Formats: sequence, structure tokens, C-alpha cells
Amino acid sequence: MTGTWPPLAATALAAALTYVCCIRPMRRHDACSPTPHEHTGQSIDEEIRRTREELDLLRAHSAAETDPAAAPSRRPETIRP
Repeated sequence: MTGTWPPLAATALAAALTYVCCIRPMRRHDACSPTPHEHTGQSIDEEIRRTREELDLLRAHSAAETDPAAAPSRRPETIRP
């Protein structure tokens, strides 16, 4: 019977710490995260432009990999003794 008290006490302590450090601040809307970045119309447009440029770059890279003329041969080299 005495062997069950330490694990029960540790579980209760973990639950209490979880409530105090995590749940209570989230309920008060003071979550442990930095303040959200205020987006303006200009910053959103800039993010969309950068994302489109990155997508175009990835598409061009993917097309170069799938083009057999542009890609090097993928055959394994023969091993010579």
C-alpha cells in the first residue's frame, strides 16, 4: 500500500503544475507565446509575392529534375575490378 503513494503524489504534482503553468495562462489568454504580428495589407501582399516566387523557383527546379535532357544519367556506375 505504501508503494502506491509516491506515484500518486507525483501524478498529482504533475497535474497541478500543468494547470498552473499551462492551462490557467491559456484560459486568461496569456498563453506563453509572443504577441501576434500585426499584419497590414502591404505585409500580406509582400508575403504572397515571396511565396509565389518561391513556388515558381520550386516548380522550375522540379521541371529541371524531371527533364531527361537536363538531368544527368541516374544509372549506377559499373564497378570495375
